[in-house]
Amino acid sequence: MTSPLDPKRINRLIFGVYFEDDIYERFCLKFPRAMRLFWWRMDPVFRRRNLLFIHVPRAAGMSIARALGAAGTRHYSARYFATIDPKWFAAVPSFAVVRDPVDRFISGYSYMRAAGAEGVHMAAVFADQTRHIDSVDAWLDYLEGRDIFDLDFVARPQSWFVTDTDGKVMVKKLFILGEDDAALAEYLKPQGIGTIPHVNRSRRQKLELTAEQRRRVEKIYAADFALIESLRAQRAKAPGNFAAE
Repeated sequence: MTSPLDPKRINRLIFGVYFEDDIYERFCLKFPRAMRLFWWRMDPVFRRRNLLFIHVPRAAGMSIARALGAAGTRHYSARYFATIDPKWFAAVPSFAVVRDPVDRFISGYSYMRAAGAEGVHMAAVFADQTRHIDSVDAWLDYLEGRDIFDLDFVARPQSWFVTDTDGKVMVKKLFILGEDDAALAEYLKPQGIGTIPHVNRSRRQKLELTAEQRRRVEKIYAADFALIESLRAQRAKAPGNFAAE
């Protein structure tokens, strides 16, 4: 059981959210003009490289952040960056890597069951909340109906990280993990990045979802399925086009 003095519990008591990142996310929604005063909270690596990477958890995000030299444990949305420095955000190249929603769900489930992954521990407050979960159905029960800010980052929809409040993609380039890997490697070459290290590896559970479980996953992550479907349709129509539309 986490201590009442756990920083995330204190955040929850004062700000209504667990993660420090989410405090700023909420302020961006409520006080967008004032948040421009926080332009300095941009990771200096992004300014130096003149490239913004939006880290979607369980989609090789930690590996890419590590290769770029960025702080891989931060999970700010594109909305956050667009709010604290709108001119910079509009001017620079930006990209994110997303993943097949079912594959990511299984990866997230594995992460939850292990209370973390290689070199990374799940936040204690969420480890406590999910300690009782011992099946996919129990995990789905936990996810259904919860507010975004009540979920660990690994369980949040991918679309939450890369779209605006109306669901429009804000990131300039989107790559699908396992499908666009060669294109991603080519995209990162000018940054002096060769092989991307595989870090934050989780012990993947060997499981196949039942038809009913898949239906529930599709409902919870409907926006992610729509996003991936649109990207695949775009690739089929114009191979090599990775611009987000």
